[in-house]
Order: sequence, then structure tokens, then C-alpha cells
Amino acid sequence: MALRLAQNLKPPLLIELVGDLGGGKTAFVKALGRALGVEKTIVSPTFTIHQSYKTPSGGSLEHFDLYRLTDDQLVQNELADSLENGNSVVCVEWAEHFHSHLSNDRLVIKFEFVNDDSRKLTLNAMGPKSRGLLEAIK
Repeated sequence: MALRLAQNLKPPLLIELVGDLGGGKTAFVKALGRALGVEKTIVSPTFTIHQSYKTPSGGSLEHFDLYRLTDDQLVQNELADSLENGNSVVCVEWAEHFHSHLSNDRLVIKFEFVNDDSRKLTLNAMGPKSRGLLEAIK
């Protein structure tokens, strides 16, 4: 799934990742980063909140984990800056407290446990750009 997304996405793009702890959200970002050509090792931003990775195309993959936050002006500013960058793909985990700061046009990916080794992913488009992306990967 991450490879198909990477092959068809056009930055800027916001991807909201929804699911339980250990549900595969960070693993998905790692796969997406590899598919985008990120060479640096992608790590969970659980404690740092935000990690940024350069892509060979000159863009960036921005990864936010907002699990421990409910309202933080600094993070809101970082998130807004990342979303305003026309060359970035922004992946946000645990964004429910920050929906008012997210783009209305975003791809929401829900991760559900099937068993220890697999997950069911449900993709929802929340606007015209993300709908176009979903159509392209079908």
C-alpha cells in the first residue's frame, strides 16, 4: 500500500494515521519513506514529536506523533509550517486533538489488528486531492 501511495502522490499531502498502539502506523511511515527514497533510518517520533526526512526529489517526509499532547502551540506551529511546505508529505499519528489545525483535504488511514502479523487498512479521502489519490491507486 505504501509503495502504491508513493508512486501516485503529489505533494503537498497530509496523511492522518489512526489506530491502536502497536497498530502499524510507524511501520507504514517507514515503508512510505523507503518508497519515497528516504535513505535515513526512519524512527518513531513518540518522544521527539516530529521527525523530518529529505527525499531525493527535494521534498520531505514529515512524521508527527502527537500521542502525549492535547494542546501545544509549538507543535501547532511546526505542523502548520510542514503543511504549508509545497513539497512535503506530512504523516500525523494521534491527531484527534489537533483536527482544527489539519488540512480539510487529507487522507485518513485507519489501522485495525487482524492478527499479530497483519493489519486491515481502511483509507478515507477527506477532500478532492485525496480522492484523486485514492482513485489513482485502485
